[in-house]
Amino acid sequence: MPVKILVCDPMEAEGIQMLRKEGFEVEEKPTISSEELLKVVGEYEALLVRSRTKVTQDVIQAGRKLKAVVRAGVGLDNVDVEFARKAGIQVLSTPAAPTVSVAELTIGLMLDVLRQVSFADRNMKDGKWIKSRMMGRELRGKTVGVIGAGGRIGSEVARILKTGFGANVVGYDITDISGRAAELGMRLAKDLDDLLVSCDIATIHVPYSEATHHLLNTERMAKMKKGSILINTSRGDIVDGQALLKILKEGHLSGAGLDVFHSEPPKEEWEKELASLPDGITVCTCHIGAQTIESQRTASVMAAEALIKILKP
Repeated sequence: MPVKILVCDPMEAEGIQMLRKEGFEVEEKPTISSEELLKVVGEYEALLVRSRTKVTQDVIQAGRKLKAVVRAGVGLDNVDVEFARKAGIQVLSTPAAPTVSVAELTIGLMLDVLRQVSFADRNMKDGKWIKSRMMGRELRGKTVGVIGAGGRIGSEVARILKTGFGANVVGYDITDISGRAAELGMRLAKDLDDLLVSCDIATIHVPYSEATHHLLNTERMAKMKKGSILINTSRGDIVDGQALLKILKEGHLSGAGLDVFHSEPPKEEWEKELASLPDGITVCTCHIGAQTIESQRTASVMAAEALIKILKP
């Protein structure tokens, strides 16, 4: 009997074709519900997921044949990794796949907040010519603090800022990044607070965990320069969203570019208010960091390669 793989979320065809070429029986159910997954997971040796599907303890317990769970993308917060590994199931992701796409979106959000592109566009579509209100700022020469500068995305953001825009980059990471910092000409912050007090723009590129939950809280954001900007393309709850809303409304921060939120889509009133602050204060996108043709294709191929390595060693 061929090894069966269940694809639980939309996936680019290239990776699926690779798996079938290797002789695996691949079933695609890209809209499968949690209830349906529980009923059928016992038939499969592997699950291929993105961020939508939650691989919980119940799913893992029901997956009596499971040998592998592979997440096409960055982060494994939708998989109970510890429980799966205790059950002897290998859990992998493809963190390198969206490096360029997330880094480029990060830069795009910075430029949008600095030049209020989205705000100008909305007004143009409403028939308003607001040129007199549109005094922006340049990215060149700004000091940008990269939180998580040692990771793939943070490092790529730092490279683009330094070589492409002539920005001054300050990096912070819990790992030793002195070599990469020297290579890029990036100043190393001695700690997170040192980074926050020195930058005009802070951008977040760390994984979500208990340790990074509300890493940027009221106290830390208050240490940022008045008029500075916060960018988050990592995970919503790394920032205390209610504190961010308050500090933006008070005018201490001049703007924020957000691709990630506490709830996705935003549900609570404070979240909706944060996403809709007037006058271009917030520029918001719907968790599209990895949503490029190139990134999706790469993630699919990398996920397939990981599964082939596990299931056909």
